[in-house]
Amino acid sequence: MMKNNKGFTLTEILLATLVVAIIGISLASLTTAASRESGVGRSKVMLRNGISRAMRQLRQDLHESSRVLFVRGTIGETSDTQIPLLLIGKNVRLDGTPITGTTRTYVLYCFAPGTITTTAGETAVVPTGATDGGTIYRQVWSATSAYTFPDSSNAPTCQTLQDQDIWLQHVKFIKNTINTYTVPLFQAEGYTGVYSINDNTDTNLNQNLGSLLRVKLILELPSSPVVNDVTEEKFSLPNGFSITVNS
Repeated sequence: MMKNNKGFTLTEILLATLVVAIIGISLASLTTAASRESGVGRSKVMLRNGISRAMRQLRQDLHESSRVLFVRGTIGETSDTQIPLLLIGKNVRLDGTPITGTTRTYVLYCFAPGTITTTAGETAVVPTGATDGGTIYRQVWSATSAYTFPDSSNAPTCQTLQDQDIWLQHVKFIKNTINTYTVPLFQAEGYTGVYSINDNTDTNLNQNLGSLLRVKLILELPSSPVVNDVTEEKFSLPNGFSITVNS
């Protein structure tokens, strides 16, 4: 009886190697894609959680406030280190005096634009001129006298305030000169300018007492791929703006 000692041919070995290589490459691609998608998912959850926490804090501040003293509106070209967005007063009457038996407290939200203009994939942040990496700070302080804005200015000053905490990070900045969807946006519904307690002769502001606060935010990570999240909410202002209504 003759033994069959026949083995694999070179062609069979090459084919088997090719099949194994294809399967290996496919598995590696699937693993990489799954890992990337998992990372994107975790990043989006992080951004969403950040927005949720920030909105809860803002809602609480507005609920506890007695006056809205300043709302910026849209942000155009600016070189400021920090840009005031919203100033509210807790236990503050219309004339600036504290409510009897309470402590007058002010809360100011300030925005420091980021400087990131290129993503990790070496592409420009869109739209052209927008930046990533901004931070919104929440600043709280108590005062023995009513807060007054600096002379010849209609906005609070962010840089000199104390007790500054980070309210929200990874904030995208789109100027109102670039795109109609400008962010961050803190705006009284029905009024598009920059306005404050000093605008007490503006009839438009007089009509906005008890109006709505519109807030628009985009959080963005300049990763590859880019990960972002968008929110737009409206809040009922407690007593409008601290201005004198003569009519």
